[in-house]
Amino acid sequence: MGKPGSQRTLSRRRALSVAALALVLPFVGVAGYHALGRRQPAAPPPMTEPASPAPAAPAFVEFSDTFRKNETISAALSRHGLTNAQVLELEQAVRPVFELRKVIAGRDFAGNLRANGEFHEFRYRIDDEKYLTVYRDGDRFVPLLKRFNYETRTEAFAGVIEDSLYLAVTDAGEQAVLAGELADIFTWDVDFYTDIQKGDSFRILLEKQYLNGKFARYGKILAADLSVQNKVFSAFRFQNEYYDDRGNALRKTFLKSPLKFARISSRFSFARFHPILKIVRPHLGVDYAAPTGTAVVAVAAGTVASAGVDGDLGKSVRLKHADGYESVYSHLSVIAVGSGSSVSQGEVIGQVGATGLATGPHLDFRLLRSGKYVNPAKVILPPAKPVPAALFVDFAALRDGLRGRLDRVPHNQTNPAQAAKAPGPGGGTTK
Repeated sequence: MGKPGSQRTLSRRRALSVAALALVLPFVGVAGYHALGRRQPAAPPPMTEPASPAPAAPAFVEFSDTFRKNETISAALSRHGLTNAQVLELEQAVRPVFELRKVIAGRDFAGNLRANGEFHEFRYRIDDEKYLTVYRDGDRFVPLLKRFNYETRTEAFAGVIEDSLYLAVTDAGEQAVLAGELADIFTWDVDFYTDIQKGDSFRILLEKQYLNGKFARYGKILAADLSVQNKVFSAFRFQNEYYDDRGNALRKTFLKSPLKFARISSRFSFARFHPILKIVRPHLGVDYAAPTGTAVVAVAAGTVASAGVDGDLGKSVRLKHADGYESVYSHLSVIAVGSGSSVSQGEVIGQVGATGLATGPHLDFRLLRSGKYVNPAKVILPPAKPVPAALFVDFAALRDGLRGRLDRVPHNQTNPAQAAKAPGPGGGTTK
């Protein structure tokens, strides 16, 4: 058992320790509070813009071009990065459907390669009706011949002739080729060198063909009116021929002229003063002044009786036709047929020239009937057959429908933007 004094000393020391601890703890707490209050929160990580992905490389490299004169398929495609081996592979794959060595200058072609240089596709316009397309399928090429998908629209327009039919057609916003087609329809009844006068007019109902919404080419002329010196000639297409309102064929066994467009420089006469010989003598034909090289066509089907130089007439062609008719074409620069050959109506037999006794390039055209010369401008030529009686009802129904649509077009309409559309039963477009 300890001494009483010692116990008292220990108790006193414990009391002093507790008191000291009580004094120290509040200061520790306050110091800790202030220390925590001064601590700043950690800065957030810096904000950065996400990197933009690099643009993807194109899957294909496209090309398009036109074949040049005397150019091979290999030379054309080498301009667009193809190797000789790739072109050879293409030629071999396509050969079962088309021979690529027969490509034509001026025709379009297109295609593409993959980014790695692999040849993938080729397209070539063969003609106005079809095109070739070739595409890679795995390790082989697949060649196909396809037809263009034209949209056919029936439209109408009109024009007034101030100078020539060609200018009237182009002034109406159409292509000059249409003037030639219109002249072909009426060429048996109208002499476009002498009959056409200022103020004459025309109306046309025709088909136009569009590809991808753009005009591509003309289709058939369905009906037309041609007003010449107040006389109206009409044409209606029926079974690939043209007939007038009564069903008479416009096509005759003879054309009115062997040239499409020219100027008459001398007419048929039994007493004409010769410009070179300076004497009066018969001129048993009609002279058409035209540039050297202008095509001369046969006015009717027949056989070539002679082809060669014929004295003062120079290079000449003589044709024999049915029913005792003959035709003679002289002063030619080129003869395109040989003796004994057969020719069809409208076939080119030569070109305008100035051979023989001639003051300049022209065609001397002569016509004989039963061995006697007749005036080509006045002879009444036999017509072709009319609409067969068994088909006249069908023709009349077609004619009346076309007539109604054609009559809605004013004769003096020359602005194509205002040209009357001539819709069919279902609208202005047929397919």
